[in-house]
Amino acid sequence: MHAGPNLPILGGCLCGAIRYQASSPPIGGSFCHCGICRKNSGSVFQASLEFLRSDFEFTQGEPSYYKATPLARRGFCPGCGSPLVFQYEGTPEVWVPIGSLDHPEDWPLVKNADWGVTHHYHVDSKLPWLKIQDGLDQLSSEHTPFRDEAARFPLD
Repeated sequence: MHAGPNLPILGGCLCGAIRYQASSPPIGGSFCHCGICRKNSGSVFQASLEFLRSDFEFTQGEPSYYKATPLARRGFCPGCGSPLVFQYEGTPEVWVPIGSLDHPEDWPLVKNADWGVTHHYHVDSKLPWLKIQDGLDQLSSEHTPFRDEAARFPLD
């Protein structure tokens, strides 16, 4: 396990109103290509780290939450709109956009990272012009049942 130089892991939103910390290293990483994650991130995919909820806490302010589907909710800063967390209902994990960390460089989303495993999820939904050439596992919706279910819900 990676003993990153910056434990606890700290992060927050763009305006600084909301801060969080994780007391343990992440347990996984992801690049999600589903349409909901693309809309939420405003990018071609959402890059996130997975933490146990029991090791994650908000230390300043509280996010507002939006439920795009009945299966999960997304927390964001009500002031600046920064996405901060993604949580499936009833699961022990929380996903945090890696760009919201104070030191994202400590947790590389690369093959053979010493802290954990990163995957590409929902590659069957990725933009057709995006070429993935990083050597990470590429999983389709059939390998991500919660995300597959969530992807069935319309975005409008």
